[in-house]
Amino acid sequence: MTPDVPQESMAVATSLSGWRLERRAHGRLDFVAADGGRHENVDVLRAFPVSAASGPVAIVAAGGAELAWIDALGNETADLRRLLERELDQREFLPLIEGIDAVSDSEPPEWTVRTDRGPHRFKVDSADDISFQADGGAFVIDTYGVRYRIHNVDALDGRSRRLLEKML
Repeated sequence: MTPDVPQESMAVATSLSGWRLERRAHGRLDFVAADGGRHENVDVLRAFPVSAASGPVAIVAAGGAELAWIDALGNETADLRRLLERELDQREFLPLIEGIDAVSDSEPPEWTVRTDRGPHRFKVDSADDISFQADGGAFVIDTYGVRYRIHNVDALDGRSRRLLEKML
């Protein structure tokens, strides 16, 4: 948590509980608690994306601590609901991994990848978070639950395939 430092925000939405989310110029969200405490670069996570698409939703700090829980998006203000829905739509878009540039030796390992949406880094807890599909593709799930798709593992360059195999 950081002090409430004035910064230019692009969008602000307040919850019925008094906390608010602010979208910064760089595109990330900040959570401002009702008491004014600020958490920068928070994530919005759908608890049950398939079975309960309209909620519940958690607001999670960069370190993984849950800051707020929303039972149903429809129970919040229209501004907050729109902001959350936009964030979830962006988050749930399935990035396509085009290449794996590096996998660290740390625990959990950090992946540096090239996706159809640009370069990205994320951590993967274990080999259980990599699932190969019958069509020759694979899904990789990061520590925040974001899924990445590899359309065809065999079509990856040799280095990317070796780094993927290292994780198994």
